Amino acid sequence: MKHLLFFLTIITLGACKKADNEVPLPEAPEVQQFSLLNQNNSTLTSNVINSITKDANNCLWIGTNNGICKYNSGIWTIFDSASFSFPSKIINTIISDNSGIIWAGTNNGLLKYDGTNWTIYNTSNSLLPLNKIRSLAIDNNNNLWVGTFSGGGLAKFDGTNWTKYTPANSGLPNNSVGAVAVDINNQIWIGTGSGISVFDGNTSWTHFNMSNSGLPNNSIYSIAIDSLNNKWIGTNAGLAKFDGSSWTVFNSNNSGLTLNLVRPVVCFQNNQKWIGTEGGGVCKLNDINWDSYHMNNSNLPDNSISCITIDHQGKKWIGTKTAGIAIIE
Repeated sequence: MKHLLFFLTIITLGACKKADNEVPLPEAPEVQQFSLLNQNNSTLTSNVINSITKDANNCLWIGTNNGICKYNSGIWTIFDSASFSFPSKIINTIISDNSGIIWAGTNNGLLKYDGTNWTIYNTSNSLLPLNKIRSLAIDNNNNLWVGTFSGGGLAKFDGTNWTKYTPANSGLPNNSVGAVAVDINNQIWIGTGSGISVFDGNTSWTHFNMSNSGLPNNSIYSIAIDSLNNKWIGTNAGLAKFDGSSWTVFNSNNSGLTLNLVRPVVCFQNNQKWIGTEGGGVCKLNDINWDSYHMNNSNLPDNSISCITIDHQGKKWIGTKTAGIAIIE
């Protein structure tokens, strides 16, 4: 009788857990516990994490809705709009270039930090086409590529000169640039609201969209390049892989992807791809094997993922939309 009651109890608990799920997210093979950083247990200035990058000294720079936080082996340094006269407290994207310069795109201009001083670029003091910056990338020649929200298009900054690209003067199909990435051949991959443009940096433009390629959706949120120069593309209709000739689409029906709203995609050296979604947590693809981590099977604090990076110890730092940072080995 005791064995029967124990068996019924397990069934009941399992049924309750399934009923509590807001979306039918699959279970991971084993529960993964994250270390959590938020405003309650750390010096983070906001729980809204928009971007995380690692510099040459293995420091992590975190762009939030309330300035920039630098993390160096347990030591926090805060750069906020009030103390440093930033034009906006909202940091949409942040990267480190080949010289160790930190660049941050805000809602009201571009920030440059040389280790001592902050410099502000905007439409009033430079040829930056729009102050609201959405994406940044550094090419092999240390040029900065700046993607803006609707209206500004794409810009290149070589440290002195600005070059602006719009549908009027280039092969760019759309002025809203959601993602910029540089491949092994130093080609610039530009994600827009009308598909992807590939620019060789000189005169050649190639365009991919739903009509002429295997892209599942024309709204591009992220582009990642792996060690074999494959492109991994986050869209509203799943994850697309392009190997230079063939397209493969992963979605919630044909793979372990938990949700088709794909946001950050990151490729690591061990052939792992980490994919953040808008509501389905984070997924890991290792060759053909998928794992997923979300609020229903782990202590991930938010299912909406905004950014992912890896630190010098191999830990993944996962920025969320509302609940700070989750760290996993």
